[in-house]
Amino acid sequence: MNVNGSSLPASEWTLMLFTTHLSQTIKASSIKVYLAGVRSLHIENGFANPLSNCLRLERVLRGIKRSQGISTRERLPVTLTVLSRIRAVLNFECYDVLFWAACCTGFFGFLRSGEFTTSSGKFDSRIHLALSDVRIDKHTNPKVMFLQIKCSKTDPFRQGYIIRLWTTGKEICAIRALVHYLHLRGGDAGPLFRHSAGSPLTRATLTAWLRNAVARAGIRGNFSGHSFRIGAATSAAAAGIPDHLIKTLGRWLSNA
Repeated sequence: MNVNGSSLPASEWTLMLFTTHLSQTIKASSIKVYLAGVRSLHIENGFANPLSNCLRLERVLRGIKRSQGISTRERLPVTLTVLSRIRAVLNFECYDVLFWAACCTGFFGFLRSGEFTTSSGKFDSRIHLALSDVRIDKHTNPKVMFLQIKCSKTDPFRQGYIIRLWTTGKEICAIRALVHYLHLRGGDAGPLFRHSAGSPLTRATLTAWLRNAVARAGIRGNFSGHSFRIGAATSAAAAGIPDHLIKTLGRWLSNA
C-alpha cells in the first residue's frame, strides 16, 4: 500500500507521523525506545519487522536529534544542604506542608518523580501512589514507613516493590514530614499527595514549587522533580556508601 500515490509504504508513513508527534515532548533517544516497542509487538504477533528498510524514518530520527541538540541545562541535585536551605524558607502553616512531605519522600526514597506524583490531574489507584499504599511499624513514634510502589520505569510488569523510609531523628526526616502532612490530610481514600481540594499532586506542580522554593532560598540553577533522586544518589556517595548499594537503593539496572 502506498501513500498519496507515492512509493512510501503506509506503515513507514504512519511511523514517521508517530515519530514526529513524539518529538514534541520527548528526546530522540526515547523515541527509539518507543519504536523498539512497536517493533517487538509486531514480531510477537507474527507480523514483519515494521522498521526494516525504513530509510526515510531513519533520516527523520537524525533530523529530530539534530534539531533537539544537546541539553545544556543540567539538572542539579537536591542534597541535604539544599533541603536544609529550602526548609528554612517554608511556611508550615500552609500548603508547603504537602510539598515538603513530597520532597522528603522523593529524596529519602530515591524515587522518580513519576512514582509519587501524577503526570496529569487524573489519579489511577492501579498505578499511582495512594494513601492505602502507606504502612508504618507502629502508630506512636514510628521508626520505619513502608510505601508500596505499584508502577515504575524499571518494573514493566507492575510487580511492585516496597520502599522503606527510616526515621532520622532530625528536622529533615521523611517520616516526620509525612506524619505532619497526613495529620492535616486526613484518612480519606485517594492519592497520597493531594491538594486540599482533593486533586493529586502533579509532576509539573511539584517542579514549579521546587523552583520557586530554591529561588526563595537564594539557590540558582536548574532543578526538576528528578533532582530528588539525583540528590539522594549524590548524598549517598558523599557519605561513603558503596556504588553497588546506591545502585540497589535507587533500583538502577545499569552502572551509568
